[in-house]
Amino acid sequence: MRRPDLCRTFLVWSLLLAAGLHIPAPAAGQQQPEKLADGPGADLVQAKCTLCHDIGNITRIRQSREDWSETLKVMIRRGVPLTPAEEAAILDYLTKHYGR
Repeated sequence: MRRPDLCRTFLVWSLLLAAGLHIPAPAAGQQQPEKLADGPGADLVQAKCTLCHDIGNITRIRQSREDWSETLKVMIRRGVPLTPAEEAAILDYLTKHYGR
């Protein structure tokens, strides 16, 4: 790797770490689901959330309803196009299948 490329790579990772990047690894022997749990709202989560995230970002997290609600609000502020009805359906789905 050329020195400028190495410096750029180091800079990018440093910035990500400084910004609080945290990617939890699955527990030993635990495999992440390849798809979302079936249920009302799964198609909506697939369509909206995977615009920016892979399914593992969703399925490996267990959050309370309040935490999922805050996560959705952050995503909406970042530009995810959601109607209030879609937000409610996604929140219900995430709480039921990926809640604490």
